[in-house]
Formats: sequence, C-alpha cells, structure tokens
Amino acid sequence: MLRAVSDTPILAAEISNASFAWPGGRGVEDVSLQVARGQIVTLLGPNGAGKSTVLKLLSGEINPDRGSVHVRGRPHSPEVRRGIGLVLQEPSTDDLMTLEETLTLHGRLFGLRGAALRERSAALLDALQIGDRATDRCETLSGGLRRRLDLARALLHEPELLLLDEPTLALDPDSSAAIWSALRERAAAGAAIVVCSNDTSEAESNADRVVIINGGRIQAEGTPSQLTANLRRDALELEWPDASDTDIAALQAWNEIGSVLRSADGLHLNVDGAVETVPRLFQQYGARISGIRIRESSLRDAWFQIVGVAMSDGEEVS
Repeated sequence: MLRAVSDTPILAAEISNASFAWPGGRGVEDVSLQVARGQIVTLLGPNGAGKSTVLKLLSGEINPDRGSVHVRGRPHSPEVRRGIGLVLQEPSTDDLMTLEETLTLHGRLFGLRGAALRERSAALLDALQIGDRATDRCETLSGGLRRRLDLARALLHEPELLLLDEPTLALDPDSSAAIWSALRERAAAGAAIVVCSNDTSEAESNADRVVIINGGRIQAEGTPSQLTANLRRDALELEWPDASDTDIAALQAWNEIGSVLRSADGLHLNVDGAVETVPRLFQQYGARISGIRIRESSLRDAWFQIVGVAMSDGEEVS
C-alpha cells in the first residue's frame, strides 16, 4: 500500500533544466525533477534511457553541462554528500571482509563509533534478514545477500537522500521483498528515495511517483494510478507479424479498442474487455493472428502508450 504524500512536500533534491553529454553524445537533455522527503520515486526506462545519468547528477558524481542540481536546497559539497546513500548496480563489497567489518568501516567513514555503530549495524543486518551471517566473509554471500549488505551499508548513516540503481535486478523474491521493506521503512522515516528500474510491475507496486524517461528525456511523470488512469481495462499482445497499416487503421475504428500500437512481434491493443474483443478479432482475421496474450492493463501499457514502443524495444541512450 502506498503512503499518503503531503500536498506541500519538503524537497530533498531538485534537478532544474539539466543536460549532460557523455563522450559520443549520449546523456540527458533538459531534465527537471523534484524529489520530496518521504517519497519513493522510480525512474522507469529501458537500459540506456538516461536513468543512471540522472542518478549520477543527484549523487554529485557528475555535474551538469547546463542547468543545476540542489540537494536539501544547496549545490553539491562534501557536507551535502554526507547526507546521501548510494547503492550501485554492481555489488562493491570486499570479499575478504566480514559483514560486520564492512559496516564498521563504512560507519567510521561517516563518523559513527562505539556502541551506536554496533547497534545500528546489528539492527540493519537483522532487518535485512542477514544478521545470522554477520561474521561471515562477503565472499560467501549470494548475489541477493550482497545486495542486502550494500543496502545496509547505504542506510547505516541514515541518509536523507537514498539513490539506488536497479537494486533488485535478477534477485530472488525473498531478497527483493527484504530490500523493498527496508526502503519503505526508510521513506516512512522521512528519507527521499530514488530508484532506477526497468521493471514496470515493481514500479507500480512500490513507487509513490514514477518518472518515465527514454532517449535522455523525461516523457511523463505521476503516481502509478495517474499514469494508468486513461487505459482501457485489458491489454492484448497479438503475434501478428504481417499486420499492415490498413489492419491497424481498421482496428482503431472499433469502439471497444482504445489504442493500437505496433510491437516487435505484432500488435499491442488496449481494450474495454478481452472477452468481447478476442472472438471478434479471430472471426475477422483468423489464422493471421498466430498467438495472443491477455492481461489486465498496467503501468507497462501506460509506458507503451506514452513512449510508443515496448520497454524491451527502447532505444539505448546511456
């Protein structure tokens, strides 16, 4: 269940009309983004859409070529960065250190000492369900457990802004659930959280706000319910390789069909009801449709309508 968000949120971070180009011309263009305290914001897009570039701007790893970035109302500085927690896409733990040693080292870098550091470390490891591995070396951890440790390390100094790059990518359900539980708890305590993802289901279930980014530009943003508000009830994915422009035009005239988009294997339809539409499709087009997938409309379909291509077909733009 999503938390209620204040009508007058307190901003934790803001990007204003920022552009940044990597060598070769890729990057982001004229991006503006506000992140409020207590919010989980998901940057949703395919690999290469520009999500990680936005995260690097927020973390202070890079500075914009144009525009500005402020965290807690101030430009980046060493003091500002101490209030940021960062979880990268690849685990960054030392195989020869134990979990306890990893958190102790990180805590000392942020000025934590003694009993307070030990208690905070133990509480986080327990919350992420890896407390029983505290004295194990990191080399013994699976990928999912390493991600939990990365998150514990990022949360140790109680950051006001937490940035995560695909934190649950390729993880087992238990690890994903543990990570999202910890993120929701931190957001409830007032932290602002920004997550890069290409998982529409995860974004729809967990984000207070979703920012759709593709080709280095923000295409749309809003709550999951706002982004899906104009969808019809069901989505149909048709395997129909030889669908023509004439076929598409004919389907667009059907009252029960809201949109018709071309996908990699055929067509994507958003319809009032699959029960009524599917028999009519096969009656009219028969064997030309070689397969069909039926599901309730979701944020995945909103992405398709806004961007015009399926998530897996997105253009790579670093």
